[in-house]
Amino acid sequence: MVPNVVRVAVAAMLVAGCGADAPTAPPPPPIDLHVVDEPVPLSALTLSTYEQSGQVVHPDVVVAPAGALGGHPWLAMTPYPWGNAGFENPSLFVGDDSNVWSVPDGVTNPIVRPGGGYLSDPDILWSDDSRELWLYYRQVRSDNEIVLVKSSDGVHWSAPRVVVRAPGHEAVSPTIVRRSSNEWLMWTVNSGSVGCSSASTAVELRRSTDGVTWSQPVAVTLSQRGVFAWHIEVQWVPSLRQYWALFNGKAAGSCTTDALYIATSSDGLTWQTYASPVLRRGAIPEFADIVYRATFTYDEERDLVSLWHSGARHTPRGYEWHAAFERRRRADLFDGAGRVTAAFTVDEERSRPPLTNATAP
Repeated sequence: MVPNVVRVAVAAMLVAGCGADAPTAPPPPPIDLHVVDEPVPLSALTLSTYEQSGQVVHPDVVVAPAGALGGHPWLAMTPYPWGNAGFENPSLFVGDDSNVWSVPDGVTNPIVRPGGGYLSDPDILWSDDSRELWLYYRQVRSDNEIVLVKSSDGVHWSAPRVVVRAPGHEAVSPTIVRRSSNEWLMWTVNSGSVGCSSASTAVELRRSTDGVTWSQPVAVTLSQRGVFAWHIEVQWVPSLRQYWALFNGKAAGSCTTDALYIATSSDGLTWQTYASPVLRRGAIPEFADIVYRATFTYDEERDLVSLWHSGARHTPRGYEWHAAFERRRRADLFDGAGRVTAAFTVDEERSRPPLTNATAP
């Protein structure tokens, strides 16, 4: 069984001399990945999922304010063992803002199950007005439904409530920002009726005054050369007066995505994108073939961005899904994204079957 809590530390043994009686220097102390003042290299996470695969996709993180829920970050994800959508039900973990995550006390994952079709794409946030966690997710039946559940303690959740309906795959990967009690924004990806095999996608924005009743969508200006947004994460960064978006880019006819990109906006409608991705497939073995949806937090005092990624590698059994964590300086993140680099060369030696739309079990 995969343990509930995994602590990742790096240590090196320095050996002096040679031979059986050679003295050895004591090992240096581990690199503490919990020190939030420094960058942390990308490394895979191990999470205990309810069906015991440890395979996960589509992370989303929220940090409750001081005095609420212990002040710890909460991570919503879905298990995705070998791409089986039958297990893709939103699940919760509580952590320490980096690489240590466990199932919260009292929580039984998954916190919701489908009423037909399958679930996917959770997005979690904190509502100051009601002092609750609000979790949005997508339910796929014949159409897309964006569903909302609420909880004051992370353990007991309200009955699911459908807040958006859209035909086909016209409301993929909802991401919600609460600016104030009466200003809510939701971005989704419209991939038409065919989803993964669509020739293109469009990012759309809805608005709400209560987080429940939403306007009709309007298209936003977000384009990345050569690819189309597939799964998106948006957050408002108050200290910079900007929205930031992370999105993986799909090619026409496929959602086997190679890279993750970043964009910024002052109004949520018109976006500036950057020449290069912030992460490519192959960065770690667990992401050998796919880089997928990511989430982040920004520490304005230390000017550091913490990122939780998802991705996959292809094995003889199919795609094996993982999560990973890293922390970067903001300047490094954006400088790297703005730098024009050589074109990405696909490793032709690796067999990469295309991802297809999930189907109801």
